[in-house]
Amino acid sequence: MGLLDGILLKMMIFSYHADENGMPKGFPIPYPVMYNPEKLSKSLTVNYQKTCAPGDNGQELEYHSVESGDVTFEFLFDATGTSVNSINGEVASAIGGVDLEIELFLALMTPDPEEHQPRTLTLVWGTFLFNCKLKTAKVDYTLFSSIGRPLRATVTATFERHEFRVLQAALSKLFSSDLTKVHIVKAGETLPSIANEVYGSPIYYMEVAEANNLLNFRNLTPGQELILPPVEK
Repeated sequence: MGLLDGILLKMMIFSYHADENGMPKGFPIPYPVMYNPEKLSKSLTVNYQKTCAPGDNGQELEYHSVESGDVTFEFLFDATGTSVNSINGEVASAIGGVDLEIELFLALMTPDPEEHQPRTLTLVWGTFLFNCKLKTAKVDYTLFSSIGRPLRATVTATFERHEFRVLQAALSKLFSSDLTKVHIVKAGETLPSIANEVYGSPIYYMEVAEANNLLNFRNLTPGQELILPPVEK
């Protein structure tokens, strides 16, 4: 038997302000969810660039990247005392409502008065690790006490992936013209048009010609592979 056998591991939400390298400034503040969610929804987005050959009205979609975007959880808040294995739930039951616990959760998306933006979050649940910001939160109250205080509610929360600037810069460089690439020639393309598309100017066509040992660069063949070298701008 392992040390954690029989122990219910709760999802933890750590909130913090991060520097440009993604390192927390100060100690992250832990927020244990009242009950582990039973449902997780993830969204993926494939990005394409529209390309067209000169003189051709048609457009082709050229693959660019895949983004792992939002995740959505549904959290239960319960102060009736019928649910077990939750210290938060016992506290909510003792004070007679879930309203204060929900306010603590919604504070995760409130801008900090010093940083002027909401805190960065890291969701930790078993092997699931996700750096993000709380994007939306929809609260549905489903049970009230005799005096109108909410006893049970569900919060549907969507978290948007947050990539730190250092990582964003590395990804941008990966898809920039500063790295060698391979281009498949399409019908109607010329070296100047390819250079203009890749480097932003047709003046770099000679660098492409030299990298591919092309003597007659006006005669390109559809399907031909061209090496696109890094250029100095």
